[in-house]
Amino acid sequence: DHAYAALIEGKTILDLAEGLQLRRVRVMGADRIELSGFTDAMRERLRAFGLFSEIISWKLRFFVPVGADGATIIGKLIGTYPIQRVGEREAA
Repeated sequence: DHAYAALIEGKTILDLAEGLQLRRVRVMGADRIELSGFTDAMRERLRAFGLFSEIISWKLRFFVPVGADGATIIGKLIGTYPIQRVGEREAA
């Protein structure tokens, strides 16, 4: 819950195991939590956790749903890919 709240606030970046990173991004006018650094082999597992994907500018991107399930999905991610580092995001 704390990780989800920090990500929604937009001031925190979470570096996870295996090179994954969670951060808030603005896509098509909406704030989203994006997972970057995934490999092709991780795709099905990420979808099973509840993340959704979109192809934006010919690139596959994964997002955590913002809402009631968001904290649960981030919990699953952190359970499988533990947090390696918590970073502060610079003000724009």
